[in-house]
Amino acid sequence: MQEMMIMERQTGIAQTIELAADRARYDECAKKLLTYKAVIAWILKSCTKEFSQYSVKFICDNCLNEDVELSEHAVNQDQMNRDERLDGDKRLDGLNTEANSIKDQTVYYDIRFKATLPGKKEPVQLIINLEIQLNDTPGYPLVTRGFYYCARMISEQYGTVFTDEHYEDIQKVYSIWICPDPAKRRRNGIFKYHTVQDTVVGNPDVKSEAYDLMEVVILNLGDADESSELEILDLLNVLFSTTATPEEKKERLNDEFDIAMTAEFESEVRDMCNLSKALVEQGIGRGIEQKNLSLAKMMIEGNEPIEKIAKYTGYGIDKIKEIAEQMKTPLSV
Repeated sequence: MQEMMIMERQTGIAQTIELAADRARYDECAKKLLTYKAVIAWILKSCTKEFSQYSVKFICDNCLNEDVELSEHAVNQDQMNRDERLDGDKRLDGLNTEANSIKDQTVYYDIRFKATLPGKKEPVQLIINLEIQLNDTPGYPLVTRGFYYCARMISEQYGTVFTDEHYEDIQKVYSIWICPDPAKRRRNGIFKYHTVQDTVVGNPDVKSEAYDLMEVVILNLGDADESSELEILDLLNVLFSTTATPEEKKERLNDEFDIAMTAEFESEVRDMCNLSKALVEQGIGRGIEQKNLSLAKMMIEGNEPIEKIAKYTGYGIDKIKEIAEQMKTPLSV
């Protein structure tokens, strides 16, 4: 009996480790997909007011850095070294993905890059942070964490973007959070949070550019087979779908969003599809096991015969006896 309990605990631990590993691989694959310029351009057009007037193609061709560098490894706050270079015509520039100082807690960004606004005498750049949040209820308001990330991105500009007291040179920052699997009541929604002026009395003489320096955007996705009110949600719903096949994703991305699938892009979409399927299957398996366990406990408490419990749960007699023993409840024969 004890050996069986130890074996089942080990099996549970192994399943948890496997699930965590698949989640990590899924997260990494999703990050790579979000570095493609066509996807980024759609996000910028839909989620930032600065780029909303431009077409997706214009943003791709004129606003995103061609010298692409993506940091796969954490670096110190004061370093600008990148450890890994990627092909420059398809992906976006990745800045430091770790922000830390001696006293502060280390913060890791999923993706961070700069986008340049056109039509200015001097180039105006925005610093954009993209985050993938698999758990949309982490125990704290997600928007609060977003503002913390924004604050860090602003404070890190000292000594590089601006020096001394030239605060007018601070570049606006965005922290955009993509939640692939939010609660049902929050699905297919986009929420923006930013700083506004609230005049109590008098006539202000301050332009919005002086205080509109940080914005948090949260995108809650839905189902790929259900059309939303915004194209960006439809695009991301397809990209992050756990049910659509790679072929279906390829067709919809090409036909509906004019995103041509390169061999590399298609390979990464396929990888994420496979990982999505694995996560769903593991989640279903764990869910079925939890339901069976709850049912067994309820039937034991209801003094149901052991044969009936075995029939409805699929558990063996020894397993049911073990559960009853853990509950310290006698079984009905």
